[in-house]
Amino acid sequence: MKMRPLLWLVSLICTPSLFAATVPEGTVLSPQQIFRYNNHSDPGTLDPQKVEENTAAQVVLDLFEGLVWMDGEGNVQPAQAERWEVLDGGKRYVFHLRKGLQWSDGTPLTAQDFVVGWQRAVDPHTLSPFAGYLGAAHIRNAQAIVEGKSPVASLGVKAVDDQTLEVSLEQPVPWFTAMLAWPTMFPVPHHVIAQYGDAWSKPEHMVFNGAFVLDKWVVNEKIVARKNPRYRDAQKTVLQQVEYLALDNAVTGYNRYRAGEVDLTWVPAQQVPTIEKNLPGELRVIPRLNSEYYNFNTRKAPFNDVRVRRALYLTVDRQLIAQKVLGLRTPATTLTPPQVSGFASPALDELQLPMSQRVEMAKALLKQAGYDAQHPLAFELFYNKYDLHEKTAIALSSEWRKWLGADVKLRTMEWKTYLDARRDGDFMLSRQSWDATYNEASTFLNTLQSENAENVGHWQNAHYDALLAQAARTADAKQRNALYQQAELIINQQAPLIPLYYQPLIKLLKPYVGGFPVHNPQDYIYSKELYITAH
Repeated sequence: MKMRPLLWLVSLICTPSLFAATVPEGTVLSPQQIFRYNNHSDPGTLDPQKVEENTAAQVVLDLFEGLVWMDGEGNVQPAQAERWEVLDGGKRYVFHLRKGLQWSDGTPLTAQDFVVGWQRAVDPHTLSPFAGYLGAAHIRNAQAIVEGKSPVASLGVKAVDDQTLEVSLEQPVPWFTAMLAWPTMFPVPHHVIAQYGDAWSKPEHMVFNGAFVLDKWVVNEKIVARKNPRYRDAQKTVLQQVEYLALDNAVTGYNRYRAGEVDLTWVPAQQVPTIEKNLPGELRVIPRLNSEYYNFNTRKAPFNDVRVRRALYLTVDRQLIAQKVLGLRTPATTLTPPQVSGFASPALDELQLPMSQRVEMAKALLKQAGYDAQHPLAFELFYNKYDLHEKTAIALSSEWRKWLGADVKLRTMEWKTYLDARRDGDFMLSRQSWDATYNEASTFLNTLQSENAENVGHWQNAHYDALLAQAARTADAKQRNALYQQAELIINQQAPLIPLYYQPLIKLLKPYVGGFPVHNPQDYIYSKELYITAH
């Protein structure tokens, strides 16, 4: 294994006054405070309002900061806002920004930067993939603006003065402040946008308010960020540099980790037994609110037919994929993971039947839809380039050929082009995943609402939409869960997607990395909380 030169082991002793309280007193720090993170793929964008995937969110969480952040336990903490009041029975929030906030170019950050950011999110011209997020938060007029029924200026957010932001909701949302930690709700520099418009997010124009600033972006290789001296808490940020590597192959990431070139990486499934034996202290399996599934394009034949969708839904061996093909995953029967706060999964008895019975049911459905041995079902599986996704796609296609005689072709693309194709509806059955943006079932179930931008399969069900609308108005958690269970039963019967597995955070982390969150189920990693010890 490659070791860092001994001269770097000239160390610093941490004292409480020198660094953040998360660094234990007496910790010996390496003077080379660089964290190298396998971010899997190149981000599609670094524009907060256009982020739609974790690879982009991870970088944006370091470069920008919202009103709040999520600590290592998954709890909401003040960030750009130092405090807030909840008024009018939970329908109005008043946030007070910290004094002296600045953008990385030295320009003061004001409440207007939040107004501009949130208005951009709902403005149809922005084409934000999370445009519906503010509607899910029930910010006044958000959904009407997204649908083109109200002007952008009518959004329920205003700058009372430079340091005071007032938000008006259409109804109380108990988890509202937790929603503010997602990048869609981050501020943007209105002075830069006024100068460059949509081109503001080109690297050469961007300014930042997070703990780090963009230093270099080598497309499809790595992003380098350095410490932001103008960050509100810069004196407590230990890391000097963060490198986000675009390694879309888990084996490549593992090899570079073993060579000492990466500090945090994904784990190749076939290496798990070896890792558990040889690197037990470095394998991290952390609970995470994530669902992996395949999404049908219901506008394209044959998947505009519920019978065909159900046939494939029934004949997935979820246990095989989760535990044998990949390992360390949990088979999924519902879109919402059972670990989500306040959610209890409904019983789906048919998925507990022997595969032989499920195959009989599926063949009967296909025969009704006009498919049999003489007229086999043919379709394409679409997924982004990554070895674990390829293993899953190969397993699925093999199973469907074996059970149903289906003719299944595979298609893969690099991450950015895959996102564009999926967004444009250029797929039949596409790999997809969802990570909770807040710890409540609606973050998963809302993605299938008829008008939600994440509903790329364009499935529509009025009863489903009505259940979620009713749940959003329901204060009682048990009653709300009952509505969510009904929504999951509709997914089961209509099969707009196929839940495959729930995925924890399964990574290798160098023992010299301190401050890593191990109890945040939303996988929010803030590099400002990390540090490198002497090794």
